[in-house]
Amino acid sequence: MNELYGMLQAFKESKQVFLTTIDPDGEKHTRPMTNYNESPYKEMWFPSFKDTRKIKDIQANNEVIISFPAEEEGKWYRVKGIARLAPWEEVREMWKWWLLEWLPDEDKRPLRYDNPFIDRSIIWVNPIDADIEDNK
Repeated sequence: MNELYGMLQAFKESKQVFLTTIDPDGEKHTRPMTNYNESPYKEMWFPSFKDTRKIKDIQANNEVIISFPAEEEGKWYRVKGIARLAPWEEVREMWKWWLLEWLPDEDKRPLRYDNPFIDRSIIWVNPIDADIEDNK
């Protein structure tokens, strides 16, 4: 199978991908993210709350990695990219009430009725490089 096609198909099938950020001390932090994107070759977006470690990490260092499983067991695609945070106007325009509804009850936050999405953010990732990693 063509490597580019294989990566595209694996990405489309991944309902969840992993976002790795790097904090100011150089420590990597990886967390699952719901994948609403169609291609790892185009700019990707991920909803988030503003007051999270990933947002703070991106503000300090915008280099990130998006990882998702390859077709072959034990191998992962890694897409290195540059992240940016959407301006408030774009968040307000794009946000759907259900984007972060999957959170466990202990992580849910009350919806603010004065400005319901003021504590929300959208992370955009512009891909710059990709490879495959063997975790066996």
